[in-house]
Amino acid sequence: MSAVNEHVKETLKASLRTYYNALKKGDLQTISALMTKESYQLTLESLGFKRAFRDDDFKKLLRESAENNTALKEVERFVGADLAQEAREHRTEVIRFESKGSDRITLHYEEDCRPKKLYFSLSSSGWKIDYKAGRKKS
Repeated sequence: MSAVNEHVKETLKASLRTYYNALKKGDLQTISALMTKESYQLTLESLGFKRAFRDDDFKKLLRESAENNTALKEVERFVGADLAQEAREHRTEVIRFESKGSDRITLHYEEDCRPKKLYFSLSSSGWKIDYKAGRKKS
């Protein structure tokens, strides 16, 4: 595998910082811009899980949000408010970059001293968080 160049490393580090800052503020528009559409939908489902567990109307909106823009906006409003209210502060430290070819990179980092990975793929609009980029290509 090829080495990851310094410019790409800085870009991915900036994306990681932006992602965590946006989570803390409940800024889902920024999170959406950092991710592929499919990964963003998975993130919304994950972040909205607790609310969906206790609110059947929200659960229905969450299910509809992948196909219905009105439902998506409502889900974003609720999840964003929940995140902003929690305002979690995390300490992150980048450990290393793992190239998965010319268009995919795994960013290994620690969140509050726990090892984590974030997967990126190169799209026409730049590097995006892409959960599928961690899978092996067949």
